[in-house]
Amino acid sequence: PFAKRVIERTLFRSYSPLLDRVNWDARLHSTISAHFGSGVELESREELYRYVNTRLNSGQQAIDYFEFGVYEGNSLRLWCSLNSNSNSRFFGFDSFEGLPQDWRRGKLKGAFSTNGRQPSVTDQRVQFIVGWFQKSLPAFLNSYNRKNQLVINMDCDLYASTLYCLTSLNHLVSSGTIIIFDEFYDSLHEYRALTDWSSAYMRNYQLMAWSNGITQAAIIVI
Repeated sequence: PFAKRVIERTLFRSYSPLLDRVNWDARLHSTISAHFGSGVELESREELYRYVNTRLNSGQQAIDYFEFGVYEGNSLRLWCSLNSNSNSRFFGFDSFEGLPQDWRRGKLKGAFSTNGRQPSVTDQRVQFIVGWFQKSLPAFLNSYNRKNQLVINMDCDLYASTLYCLTSLNHLVSSGTIIIFDEFYDSLHEYRALTDWSSAYMRNYQLMAWSNGITQAAIIVI
């Protein structure tokens, strides 16, 4: 009992980010082993996008594409070029003010800011929803009417942002919905948000593909 009290008072007196990351990293690797046996490994983010789009009726299917974290618009423009169906719709969500809080070393609050400038996108199918997700998404969903296959690109970086978007969209997510995570490797953020969302809402998923050594991952809800 004495030794136990000493250990508790010296080693576990406060929250340890290091121990938390070790635990979540172990959980991530366990999930990879359990869920990702049938996934396809690709070399780049761009190849991942092409693969996902090709799975949608050989790239011809109309989609409602949601992207959370647009930044300079490179991913959004690529998706517009990959999916040429005139009935597809592309919605880009971003404050364009950068991260709302610190993420990791070198990516602190304000990182990825464009000083409010929206990227130049000429495709008329694109609509930007500007603002912090917690403020812009509810108003958008009040008027949104789903028309096509849903593809969600989660480039939120942060746990809170990713979890908020997943829970807010839960009523729209059905079997066959595809969700892409751009920083899936970060076990304390996007992966953790997926784990908590899927547990809370009893959602099951399988891996479609991953790239850059599981940096990005695309899942399909089942």
